[in-house]
Amino acid sequence: MYTRLTTLEAARRHRYGRWAYDPHGQPYNHTQCAMEVTAGDRHLQCSRANGHGPNKLFCRQHAKKLAEAGE
Repeated sequence: MYTRLTTLEAARRHRYGRWAYDPHGQPYNHTQCAMEVTAGDRHLQCSRANGHGPNKLFCRQHAKKLAEAGE
């Protein structure tokens, strides 16, 4: 399940990587892209630097994908 985060408030509330052995997940890191990406069976925060796209929350690659999708 991917969560579309387009505001800073939504990113701060979101927890990345929740699963059975880490039910609390990881908080939003304000220096990284807010997009949720897969790593095996888990959904983690993209590790690239942010500064592009809506509210400057995304890396260049994910901002481009969002723009192509019309978001």
